[in-house]
Amino acid sequence: MRHLDLFSGIGGFALAASWTWPNHEVAAFCDIDLFAHKVLNKHWPDVPIINDVRNINKETVHGTIDLVTGGFPCQPFSQAGKRKGTDDDRYLWPEMHRIIA
Repeated sequence: MRHLDLFSGIGGFALAASWTWPNHEVAAFCDIDLFAHKVLNKHWPDVPIINDVRNINKETVHGTIDLVTGGFPCQPFSQAGKRKGTDDDRYLWPEMHRIIA
């Protein structure tokens, strides 16, 4: 099972998937946070990390993907934020939808 992990953070989805499916393989991570990159590189040193979800395409992720996970940023809609919604540049649901489709 090949897994594309979007908005990866420190790899929680990848870790859970590895516990669930013994043949689990992370094809790529995607996260913009540099601290997250350090954690991901420590635990999955051979897995590429794509910095920006807008750069994911068939050329950056090769082969068939069986599982896509990710928790796209909620700041555009959060009560703690500025609540700009779809006008916020962190509104990345359309990118996640593009990749899933």
